[in-house]
Amino acid sequence: MTDGPAESICRIMFVCFGNICRSPMAEGLAAKLAEQEHRDQASLVEFSSAGIGAQNGNPPTPEAVQAMARRGIDIAAHRARRATPDVVEAAGLVLTMEERQRQWLLDSGAAPATFSLRRLSEAAHLALRQDGVALSAGTVRERRDHLGDLVEEIEREGLWSMADHEYDVPDPIGLTVGGYITVSGRIEEAVRDILRALLP
Repeated sequence: MTDGPAESICRIMFVCFGNICRSPMAEGLAAKLAEQEHRDQASLVEFSSAGIGAQNGNPPTPEAVQAMARRGIDIAAHRARRATPDVVEAAGLVLTMEERQRQWLLDSGAAPATFSLRRLSEAAHLALRQDGVALSAGTVRERRDHLGDLVEEIEREGLWSMADHEYDVPDPIGLTVGGYITVSGRIEEAVRDILRALLP
């Protein structure tokens, strides 16, 4: 049986702490990259964001808005929402900015498809170099599962290329717009690799 149109969509949620800088920037960047670099398959993914400590309704920081505006991305209308179990359950893939956020979600009962952004990015990068054939077949959800299996294999074999703390995307709160741009660059690099693996 093949998936229907609704079932074939992979809903990707980015999670940070307050949902006012890192995760809304990731959401905006992902939507733009999908449209620009994967136009034919962009309809297969939907993006959202939330925060484990978010105050519902808070606007993004001015620096986040300005950093994204320089990329032609408007996140000014974004409003924060808390990553409650119901909110997280609606996502098919959850990507956190920090490992402790991933662990918090898992401890709260999040679905198995919950990964730190930069760890899944490393798995995607590896898959694109070594396993492109496997990624070229199947649905976007099957590719997601393939990446998840690869993360588990890397973890089991202890093959991560960086120290644990280097996989966290630093919180730019308190930094200048330039600092936000630097952080958003790390996010964009990771998101690009993941989308290339999910939407080859």
